[in-house]
Amino acid sequence: MTAAAASLTEAAQGRRWVIRYRLPDGSATDVIGWVDALSADEVQVSEVGGRVRRVARASIVAARAAPPAPGGPDPLRTPAAELERHTVRGWLAWSEPLGEWTLRSAGGFTGRANSCHAVGDPGRPVAAAAERIIAYAAEHEIEPRAAAVPGSEPDRALRALGWTETYEPTDVLVMRLAALLDAPTVPTTVDVTERLEPTWWGAYQRSRPNHADPAVLRMILDGQPPRAFAAVHRGGGPVAIARGHLAADWLGLAAIWTDPDHRRGGLATDLTRALGHWAARRGARNVYLQVASANSAALAAYGRLGFVHHHSYRYLRPT
Repeated sequence: MTAAAASLTEAAQGRRWVIRYRLPDGSATDVIGWVDALSADEVQVSEVGGRVRRVARASIVAARAAPPAPGGPDPLRTPAAELERHTVRGWLAWSEPLGEWTLRSAGGFTGRANSCHAVGDPGRPVAAAAERIIAYAAEHEIEPRAAAVPGSEPDRALRALGWTETYEPTDVLVMRLAALLDAPTVPTTVDVTERLEPTWWGAYQRSRPNHADPAVLRMILDGQPPRAFAAVHRGGGPVAIARGHLAADWLGLAAIWTDPDHRRGGLATDLTRALGHWAARRGARNVYLQVASANSAALAAYGRLGFVHHHSYRYLRPT
């Protein structure tokens, strides 16, 4: 075994590594991925997307630990409109395009799922687009609203029509996924699955009791894959849950909740990192979450994790 191969100890399992090894013709190539299995003779590595490579340890020329997620530009350089387009499918029931805008409805459950996502060009004069928002809302028996980034062209155009702000705005926080995952492994066992399990569903119902149609909630939570559900189980059931949704190379976090009897133990952090590892293996580079601007406690908690403010959006309604 080479010295480079010897550096791949048992501690490397589950971590992302760069391994250079010799091919049969004597040339060398690299593989970057997660070390899933080690034996005396070979290393099993999973690349982004799930392709598995098996590398003979005797052929390894060099090996070093890699960042826990692929890199890329600073997420703060992503324009607000671009990031907003990635967020749309993360929390969606029924929808209809309005040019580049998206009309959304979900029986009134959450403003995000029951408003027009006003980003980009509606493909018609804004006055006509506004009329369509109102008509769509009437068709689906919801209040007419538009979610727009303050200062954007849709925001200015709708306000020029007399639309005014309604209830609290929302902050969008971001960070590099590698930075979120660049921490010692925690001992908490987090179960991550791409299926909406009955136990997770039950915990979500406890997290925010409401009268929404369960079928609509399932459309939002279980629709628009790829998505994953994380849970910490104790005493036979989940005491903390979170949901992740992947769009392009962005992981969106939502539905983060910890039972009051188990708070202040870092479970929410464990959940977000577990979903981060799930997303990293699928090519995610950045992570975002959406928090009510007035929720200072949540904003402070996510700030301690390394999240920073990217932009905000607000809801407008016709007078």
